[in-house]
Amino acid sequence: MKRQWVSILLAQALIAFALAITSVIAAPAMPASAQTSGSGNCSGLNRVGTNCRLTTGSGGSASRPSPGSSNVSYHGNAAPPPRFIWLNTLVPCDASQPDGWTPVPDLIAASADLAAAGVTTPATPGQIWMGELFDPASGPTNTGFAGCVQVGGALPPQPTLPQAGDIWAAALTFVPDVNLDPLVRGLTGLETHLWYSGPTSDTVALTLNGFSTQASIVAETFAWDMDGPDRNGRQLRSSGVAGSRERPAASHTYALPGTMDIHHQIQWSGRAVLTGPGLPSGGVGMDLGTATLSVARDYDVIEVRAPVVR
Repeated sequence: MKRQWVSILLAQALIAFALAITSVIAAPAMPASAQTSGSGNCSGLNRVGTNCRLTTGSGGSASRPSPGSSNVSYHGNAAPPPRFIWLNTLVPCDASQPDGWTPVPDLIAASADLAAAGVTTPATPGQIWMGELFDPASGPTNTGFAGCVQVGGALPPQPTLPQAGDIWAAALTFVPDVNLDPLVRGLTGLETHLWYSGPTSDTVALTLNGFSTQASIVAETFAWDMDGPDRNGRQLRSSGVAGSRERPAASHTYALPGTMDIHHQIQWSGRAVLTGPGLPSGGVGMDLGTATLSVARDYDVIEVRAPVVR
């Protein structure tokens, strides 16, 4: 691993030197789609090929949904995601052109291609900055960005890879049904049967922050909090299978009548492959950890008393 680091850092220095000794060193601007989060929100009906600005999906617990709505809470338990490591090579370059980053798919190969360039005096002094993608699972990836930045000038916007919470919020956009039997109202002393009828796996194609994201997600556990958050889990029913009307995943019997706030939760796990500027040609894998899709509904439970015959 140490030898690999030395080789990659040497390759980066060679690229920086080769870039510095050309008269048109400034890199063309990085695509705007990779610099910003895009515009508009992700749509559950048209989520392929769109740039999404996400306002949900952060780590931690999401608020309880109101009846008829849903939300997504990302548990924050994924492995560390890939990230770009930025290096100032301190090598001079010509910054007379607009600043920006150029994707470099193979740092070592690029260094060999550029090593024979001639030396020139920079018209506008600048320094070469390099950004290499680092994957915590496998180390340096030998791919990233290079750019010439004027001395004392601000760095261009850095590419931001999609985070697990963002991917979950974009992937889990549907509102699952809270399936109950009896459906309209329950009866005290009679079992209420529970099951989940939505998708249990999906492959989702998204574009987030200018990067293409192919996520594979699987539903793992199903739970029903039968009458609200104030019972300390005493009314919680859970299962590792989705069940069906004919073979319910769980059941619950109410002892008292009232309007119940049923909270249904589906926990998902997943992985994603990211592709885009500055990433390896085959993409980079990403562990998404787990997330919970929650939905709620009101459920009236009534009590039926048989007449007393004297």
